[in-house]
Amino acid sequence: MPHPIYLTKSDLKTARSCSTKLYYKKLGYPTVDRVDAYTRILGDGNFIISKIGHLLYPEGIYISANLNSDESIANAAQETISYLQQENVVLFEPVLYASYKLARADILVKQGDRIEIIEIRSKGFDSTAHDDLVKYRNLSLFRNKRTGQVGGEWRYIIEDVAYQVGILQEMLTTSLPTLKAEIHPYLLVPDKAKTTQIDNLASYFQLQRISTHRNSFSKFNGITVQFTGDLQAIQNDQLLTKVSIATEVSELVTYTINSAQKYITYLIEQSPELFAPLSKSCKSCEYRASDRDPRDGFKECWGDLADVENHVLELYQMGRIGGHETPLVNELIQQKKVSMFDVPPEELNDYTYSYRQLIQLEYTQKNKEWISEHLPKIVQQVEYPIHFIDFETSRMAIPYRAGMRPYEQAAFQWSCHTIPAPDAAPIQSEWVDLDNVFPNFQFAESLMECLGDHGTILTWATHENSVLRDIYYQMQTYGYHNPQLQTWLANTAKLGNKGKSHLVDMNALTLKHYFHPLMKGRTSLKCVLPAIWKTNPYLHEIPYFQEYYREVDSEILNPYDVLPQLKIGDRIQVVNEGAGAMLAYQDLMYGEVRDLSHADPSVRSQWKELLYQYCRLDTMAMVIIWTHWQKLCRKV
Repeated sequence: MPHPIYLTKSDLKTARSCSTKLYYKKLGYPTVDRVDAYTRILGDGNFIISKIGHLLYPEGIYISANLNSDESIANAAQETISYLQQENVVLFEPVLYASYKLARADILVKQGDRIEIIEIRSKGFDSTAHDDLVKYRNLSLFRNKRTGQVGGEWRYIIEDVAYQVGILQEMLTTSLPTLKAEIHPYLLVPDKAKTTQIDNLASYFQLQRISTHRNSFSKFNGITVQFTGDLQAIQNDQLLTKVSIATEVSELVTYTINSAQKYITYLIEQSPELFAPLSKSCKSCEYRASDRDPRDGFKECWGDLADVENHVLELYQMGRIGGHETPLVNELIQQKKVSMFDVPPEELNDYTYSYRQLIQLEYTQKNKEWISEHLPKIVQQVEYPIHFIDFETSRMAIPYRAGMRPYEQAAFQWSCHTIPAPDAAPIQSEWVDLDNVFPNFQFAESLMECLGDHGTILTWATHENSVLRDIYYQMQTYGYHNPQLQTWLANTAKLGNKGKSHLVDMNALTLKHYFHPLMKGRTSLKCVLPAIWKTNPYLHEIPYFQEYYREVDSEILNPYDVLPQLKIGDRIQVVNEGAGAMLAYQDLMYGEVRDLSHADPSVRSQWKELLYQYCRLDTMAMVIIWTHWQKLCRKV
């Protein structure tokens, strides 16, 4: 049976970003950032929020659907129509389909001639700020404050709902012409202006993988969520806010449906207009080959231009050259000039970015490292002991304890390498808490004990400062009494617009004072470390770095690729990036691993070791970079 042609909400969003991506998506091309549903929920709490939304409507009827053929789509849509002939009904994930447009609403509530479409999202919403904008400025959180138009970070979500409304309107006109229903769209979202009254709320939800139809387009695809708590308590808690988006949706319905019809026509006719011109936006294209699938959308678009060495897409802030509206890079790409050396130097005239761009061009051509004239003095003035710190944190939509708001930050792990004196070996310290439902204050107290009040604290980027600032204010919010900790936090982190952080940001130092050709236009720790590590063999001989050295087929591996895997249960696990650490923590909090780790303490110990070895490498990576900077500065 041939695969049906349809356009989902997700398809439309993809097409808006790049119509060629829609073509690759429909053909099932691999993507570099594809994750399964279980990982997504652990990342943002969306499945638990969706489950709470359904619990608020206990009379709801779930529409099961396998949408892998025209016939199955028609049957599922007909089932939805049949239920809509009832006077009153609540449907979970009804199938909306009309003229190749396909969507599933999260909740549909019909009461007589009134139909509500309710979109459940895990995105944090502040009802107080929203109400103030409505009351005092005739605006909302969904609108651009300057133009008043629907925009900003909520626009795609509202377009999703507008798409559902447009399809439902067409369905009703075709299948139920005598039903003169009014459609009222809403969002159901976690409200950051409210607190939960339920302690350890996440513990009442258990996530498990299940086998489901691949083409169901359900938010619960591949996952079942069991709730074991008090239903009445959930319904009384009001953690989620239901907010009308009727005016916003009405402004976007026609535009959204017309856009969808355009892309549907492109797909049916295989129109040349489906294929977008190459541009700077291609840098973020996710359609790249994988180990399992050699098809590479990016390379198919770019052809031989994809393999040009020192590509213009690798130039730092390349999209800003010539102005945001008419970037020079797009013009060069159309001329098939895609080497960064094709950029005329005289066009690099925005001082905010051009200094770094010119450094990259010059030292990439020379194939040499660069340090600024100021870096030796900066390195020399750093006071010992030097503490290199890294935090692992999580922001879950589900508050950790009663009295907390959605998306409050939980800091569950820190690592520190301390160099006590010049030429001394680094001393490693670490802390992790996988039992406390809200570990922040113990996290900060243990860190304060480790760092003390002397020396220099180095981080990579500003995350650590933000975490310490949040904990400072959380102490006041929750009445946590520790004057010594409060003073230490105030003296260490920048708390507001004024004041100064006593944390030294190595990422900022890199941006201003260091470049390596292998870094290309990037300054993240994951880019700087391998660039230095692979080209400076002397580092491999230093005893406390040796565990991270491995060579395969004459290639020196990135230290993050050397981290060992562990078999935990029936799966091989590895944590080698920050998102993985957060997901491991959240899995231990309310995922499948939770019950397994309670039944078998060794499982929890293994996960702890995975988290330790990753966070430990983050701070050792900073030590490696700092060691190399010191050597470079001594040569000057």
